[in-house]
Amino acid sequence: MNYLAKILGLTTLIAVFGFASQDSAPPQKVLFVGNSYTYFWNLPLSVMTMAESQNIDLQTRQSTAGGVNLGQHWRGEKKLETLSILKAGEFDAIVLQDHSLQAIRYPDSLMYYGRKLQEILAPSGADIYLYLTWAREWDPYMQDSITMGYKSLAQAIDASIVPVGPAWARARSLRPELKLYDPDGSHPSPTGTYLSACVFFGVLTGQSPIGLPERLITKDANGQPLYLNIQAPNDAIFCQKVAWEIIQNWAKQE
Repeated sequence: MNYLAKILGLTTLIAVFGFASQDSAPPQKVLFVGNSYTYFWNLPLSVMTMAESQNIDLQTRQSTAGGVNLGQHWRGEKKLETLSILKAGEFDAIVLQDHSLQAIRYPDSLMYYGRKLQEILAPSGADIYLYLTWAREWDPYMQDSITMGYKSLAQAIDASIVPVGPAWARARSLRPELKLYDPDGSHPSPTGTYLSACVFFGVLTGQSPIGLPERLITKDANGQPLYLNIQAPNDAIFCQKVAWEIIQNWAKQE
């Protein structure tokens, strides 16, 4: 498992969360397994585009369907082909994201299917990352339970945590007016996805997201510019700083 080896100018700082170090190569092929919290505003492609802007080769793919949990991925519901994709062993990193309330309502299910998926992945040697999601807008107190559930699973299956939810909580405490949420109070807005992508970029690459472009631009099938996300410069740098602060703090805590 990779480790974050340089934080705030320190040359060595070991973290059990498995953040990639600047001295080791980040994963090159990453599969995101999840639901709408993953596909809203195309989080996987946003992370890949951030990496491309820093000349990092990080290819992403997703296996997602609206509202599903890890158990439904396991059973192949909603035409999901997650198991067959995982068994093919084509990825060196897998991101697992359960339903946003699973860690609160059904923590045993989160643990059970997390373990089952880890067993499938063991032969491939792929690193596992857990997408620690955020609380609903109307109940910030959810975050502690969500965090506890993912931390327990990470310890059980030797996975790395991507602390997106704690980054959202920090951003909300500093700038309550910043619109991280979709109007439904659950899904991410473009700014929320940008913040999430900054956390993923930092964890997967081991590099600071500070200085990433505020406009995430790729190309469509015709080679024309495709704008994934456009943030005001002040909002972009704020998200970058929050993401890096949370990544560093989590490493120090452990």
